[in-house]
Amino acid sequence: MSKLETILQEEVLAEIQQLMAQAEEEAERIVAEAKEKAEAMVAAHKRKLEARKQAELHRAESAAELAVSTARVEAKGEVIAQIYREVQARLAALPESPEYPTLLERLAEEAVAAVGEAEAVVVHPDDAPRIKGWAEGKGLELRTEDDVRLGVIAVAKGGKTRVANTLPDRLERAWEVLSAKVTQVLWA
Repeated sequence: MSKLETILQEEVLAEIQQLMAQAEEEAERIVAEAKEKAEAMVAAHKRKLEARKQAELHRAESAAELAVSTARVEAKGEVIAQIYREVQARLAALPESPEYPTLLERLAEEAVAAVGEAEAVVVHPDDAPRIKGWAEGKGLELRTEDDVRLGVIAVAKGGKTRVANTLPDRLERAWEVLSAKVTQVLWA
């Protein structure tokens, strides 16, 4: 082989080696970039999954807190309803109490005072004997109605105005305030 061929061959081999080295470097760079991108994608996916997990945990905690809060409110509501039923039961038992006629007279006095000039008082038929003497002493007609429970209705002269003063009505009007006080006593 001639010297020229040898030189050319060496140059070609050197250039091939240089191209191979450049290709090797480029391949390493591409692999490193791909690896870096893959790691970044994995890290981003992990962050996304962690954020989703935290959001799900937060939602589950919120749902649990809401369920507990709802259960508490329902339990408190049931306790208040039970107290209301107990109060109504005690009111229903009042006619058996020896103090009931005096209470009935006080309710009648208040109703008559509120109506001004009364001509009659209306009570439940069962209460008529309990208040008859009081009504006669006041010069008032005594009437009965089955709908009147645990109290009286005062009827003004002419019959146009009626003032009801019954324990169930009073309880109903006062229950919101009373139940708030009961709630405060029980759970404050």
